Amino acid sequence: MGIDYLFNNQNRMETGQEPEVWNSMRAGDKKALGYIYTRYFDKLYDYGIRLFKDDNLTSDCIQDLFIELWNKREGLSEVKSIKYYLYKCLRRRIIHHIEKQKRHPESLDLAAFEIQLSHKSHYLNQQINTDTRQRLMQVINTLTPKQREAIFLIYLDELSYEEAASIMDSEVKTVYNLVHLAIKQLKEKKNSLSPMSNQV
Repeated sequence: MGIDYLFNNQNRMETGQEPEVWNSMRAGDKKALGYIYTRYFDKLYDYGIRLFKDDNLTSDCIQDLFIELWNKREGLSEVKSIKYYLYKCLRRRIIHHIEKQKRHPESLDLAAFEIQLSHKSHYLNQQINTDTRQRLMQVINTLTPKQREAIFLIYLDELSYEEAASIMDSEVKTVYNLVHLAIKQLKEKKNSLSPMSNQV
């Protein structure tokens, strides 16, 4: 499958094809950069705005990230997962901007990091009706922001524990513990919800 085919079919790239697109961008292919931007901008914005609820800051950080990617493309390393790489860079960039503007980076820990469950979300809620989804959201909102971020990255964005830990600048064991405690809390509240998948 050629690169041009992928560029013309934004939803067809599989994980195994990401290195090919990434390397094309590193080699100076603007079409590859545009493809990455179009495919991941919304995901990056969705993640960034959960970290720090500032629309302008989030958008600016994403734009700066892609400008830097292009300007420093020749020195970039190969990647297996573009999404993981971009998430990690964006999180660091948001924290850097907060520090630069003399805000409090610890506010990231106090941020809501809301998780919105839609009918198009991950398998965790494919069989959950609207009423149950609303009550599940109330339970999820009792989790800590870091727990919600870990749940978001691993269960809703399908990243590995290792990738989530790297993005969050945490130890893998720490993320395991965050998720374990979060799932335990969700299960303890499970009786107050309608019948759900055992995957929760």
